[in-house]
Amino acid sequence: MSPVLFFVLSGFDFAVCTAPSFQDYPVVRHLDSLYYVLWVDERLFPAKQQYAIYGARVTGDGHVLDPDGRLLFCDSTDSRFDAAFGISSFLVVCRNGC
Repeated sequence: MSPVLFFVLSGFDFAVCTAPSFQDYPVVRHLDSLYYVLWVDERLFPAKQQYAIYGARVTGDGHVLDPDGRLLFCDSTDSRFDAAFGISSFLVVCRNGC
């Protein structure tokens, strides 16, 4: 069974990511009517020998707009990262995992 990220919203659980391998350390931010869920993902490992940060947009009623997420960053990240929203874009900060 592949790991799944679950997101609790409106009293029910649902999968944000069902991709194989390891997904963990989620960060959730809300802006306007969307939730932004970001996480550390291992699906490219060991081929790329590094972890990546993936993200997905989720509506308020639990519809995942980016099933299994979109690759945002892939360059030796580790589990320590955070995200903030400015006027027009997100800033994602992570620690290099070397």
